[in-house]
This record gives sequence, C-alpha cells and structure tokens, in this order.
Amino acid sequence: MKLAEKEPIVGSRRTTGFTLIELMVVVAIIGIIAATAIPTMLGGTADERLKSTARDIAGAFTYARSEAIRTGNIHLVFIGTDALGTALPVTNGNPALIAIVDDGVAGTATQNCRIDAGETNSLIGPNQGVAPGILAGVTQMVEDNGTGVVGSGSTFTEPDGATPSSWVLFRPDGTAHSFDAACTEGALGSGGGGIYINNGRKQFGILLRPLGSTRVRVWDGGATQWAS
Repeated sequence: MKLAEKEPIVGSRRTTGFTLIELMVVVAIIGIIAATAIPTMLGGTADERLKSTARDIAGAFTYARSEAIRTGNIHLVFIGTDALGTALPVTNGNPALIAIVDDGVAGTATQNCRIDAGETNSLIGPNQGVAPGILAGVTQMVEDNGTGVVGSGSTFTEPDGATPSSWVLFRPDGTAHSFDAACTEGALGSGGGGIYINNGRKQFGILLRPLGSTRVRVWDGGATQWAS
C-alpha cells in the first residue's frame, strides 16, 4: 500500500535559525544586562578592596602588639609615612601602605623609632581606589579618643596631643603609645586613635584603643552611625 506524500508547507520562509532583527534584539538585551551588572560588579570589587585594607590595618596593629608582648621588644606601626614624613619602603613596585617594625629593646641605641635595615617585620602594599579621609556626613567614631583631625584620615597625634601622626608604638605590656621623630614616647593612653579610609562610596574606620585592642567599623549611611 502506497503512503500518501505530505504536502509541502507553502509560504514558509524558514524552518531554523534567527532573523537579523531577532539577533539585534538579543544583542540589545545582553547590552542592557551588561550595563547594569558591570558597575555593580566593579563596585563590589572596590568595596572588597576597601574592606581588605581596613582588615590589613587592624591586623597590623594586632600583629605588632602580639609581637611586642612575645618578644619583649618595642614594635612600631607606620601607615603612609614614617615619623620623618618619608614614604615607606617599596613593596611590589610601590611604597608600602603599612610597615610593621621591630624596633628592639626599649632604651637601647637601636631603639630609635626609625626603620633601620633588618628591622621591618612586614610591609603591606596599598589597594587601588582606597583613600584616607572621610566622606561627607561621616563623623568620628564615638570610641575614638584621638585628638587629630579626622578629615585627614587619622586621629593619631604625637605626644604633644596636637601634631598629626599616623604611627603608633607598642610596648611589651601590649599598650599603645604615641611617639615623634625624636623618639619621644607619649604616656599611657596616648596611643589611642582611629584610621579612616574610603573608596568614594563606602567608609571604614579602624579603631585602636590605648590598651591595644582594635576594632573595624563601617559607616551605615542610612542610620548615619557607625556599625560593626
């Protein structure tokens, strides 16, 4: 028995593939998605770099304090520059953001509050897009008893309580003290302060208490206050 042949479909222009208009629509949709997603992804990356820097600074304080207690040596943390205003040693082709220094036994000739050869325990490089200072509307952390200018990004001062600094000294008992270029050391309680960094959209604060403990806080713009 002979099967009936199917009639050809009349008027059909195609059975597979896409028209140029459909391809253009797909490309347009992909472009819209990319335009929306890429800024979000970049913003997320910038925020992660900012958070990483905040953790690096807090970690430097914690490490220097623990090493001072462990070794019995004075340990220093410099952020941005040393006490002479000189850029920190180079790491990965750029001046370091943070230097942790084993300054030796208190009162000895080599304990001079400088970065001498062989004394640097660690150098931590900067992160792109992270800047010192505060965003509009941000206030000093309530727990921050530093008397420096918060807008500069650091409320640390030298022992006179007025000259700005961004460095601190840890004694073997773990307490934080201010110091100056002449290695004059401040009294107990003089080493407390805060470091403030932002990326233009988000704000972090790193708190160092006079007894040596640290805390990282982030500014909550909606509540206009610092949060953990």
